[in-house]
Amino acid sequence: MSGIAVPQFATIIATGPSRAGVGPAPLFFAPALGKAPVDAVAAPLPENCRMTYVVTDNCIKCKYMDCVEVCPVDCFYEGENMLVIHPDECIDCGVCEPECPAEAIVSDSEPSLERWLKLNAEYAAKWPNITRKREPPADAKAFDGVANKFETHFSPAPGEGD
Repeated sequence: MSGIAVPQFATIIATGPSRAGVGPAPLFFAPALGKAPVDAVAAPLPENCRMTYVVTDNCIKCKYMDCVEVCPVDCFYEGENMLVIHPDECIDCGVCEPECPAEAIVSDSEPSLERWLKLNAEYAAKWPNITRKREPPADAKAFDGVANKFETHFSPAPGEGD
């Protein structure tokens, strides 16, 4: 990363597309400058370095939305009874994962998440973007931890979004 001036208050949080089109470049998050990351050109990284977070079935009927509030790139999309993460917009910063009271957000590097990565990608393209936290459903706590919620409660209908 020689030759790149990085402000002391900036932190490398992920990689994103290079302006030169030669591969991913680091993304810097500078909280003092606002919510959006600032990209910089650097040496290309291998394609397998790209990761994302995904929302899994424990979000269904819980939809707490704490994650939405902390996402620096606004990559959450809202369905009627769950949220999803757009895999091409997520910068893998991980700030959303510990914010989820239902523990429904996980890194796609964990095994057996292909189904959830596909579902997140499919519905992020169909559902509206959400950037502001709202109240969870009144019965969210009753559904937290219930098994097989996708098969019994998933709705493909969009939510309200912002």
